[in-house]
Amino acid sequence: MTLLAELASIVAPVFICAALGFIWARRGLPFDDRVVATLVFNVGAPCLILATFAKVELDAAALAEIAGASLAAFAGFAAIGFAVLRAFRLSIPAYLPAVMFPLAGSMGLPVCLFAFGEEGLALALVFFAFGAIGIFTVGATIAAGSLSLGRIARSPVFYAAALAIGMEAGGIALPRWAFNAADLLGGIVIPMQLVALGVALARLRVASLGRSTALAALRLVAGALVGWAVAEAFALGPVASAVVILQSAMPVAVSSYLFARMYDREPEEVAGMVLVSTLLSFAMLPLLLALLLP
Repeated sequence: MTLLAELASIVAPVFICAALGFIWARRGLPFDDRVVATLVFNVGAPCLILATFAKVELDAAALAEIAGASLAAFAGFAAIGFAVLRAFRLSIPAYLPAVMFPLAGSMGLPVCLFAFGEEGLALALVFFAFGAIGIFTVGATIAAGSLSLGRIARSPVFYAAALAIGMEAGGIALPRWAFNAADLLGGIVIPMQLVALGVALARLRVASLGRSTALAALRLVAGALVGWAVAEAFALGPVASAVVILQSAMPVAVSSYLFARMYDREPEEVAGMVLVSTLLSFAMLPLLLALLLP
């Protein structure tokens, strides 16, 4: 398979699923994004984590390594975002969650799966788990201006990740019936998230693209650089390095727009960041993949 064909096999499914959602919304067909998001986050994502870790053997050292690298990456995003926003006197509650948290689920998971198989997906899920927990705790706290520890306690992804990593480290296997159920339910996550992403992009209302474009570029470029620096600092293996870099370079998470809308934190400009960063990522992803694929 040529490099171009390999890149197309990775990027095209992501684009097609998102385009389907975009066209669906533009045609005015019904789509309850709240039901989909609740089902994916509370049922599908925990099951995907359990099923994927049951398929792939990763030792405790590899898991600890990718977990540490993921946390370091998010800390790097936070530090750069905070410094840039303060330097330009921009609102921290409005823009920091969008700079800090990449779209590690809807786009990151399928890209890592198609590029590096089940091993890539398992490693990407660790990054996604920290991001999902972080955006609904730290991200929500920054946008709201108030801390709620209860958000962590209510996160099924947190418990699923802890259980999956604990079972992997202890060499404990899921019963066959539990694995089959988790594998079946986890299968809804990637296609539904991509379709929901397309729907969200079609529904976004963007007021201005000037500042949004600059901050979207910051999310992508700084994300890729932080991912590369973290991979080097942790001396990660080839697949783990590629996963951390790819996940770090994902566009702005749609959840950031939801928080901006909920707490009235420049929602139109954050919508612009989501839209522009997603469009730019389709151009940036083939370049990154060309560098990272073995």
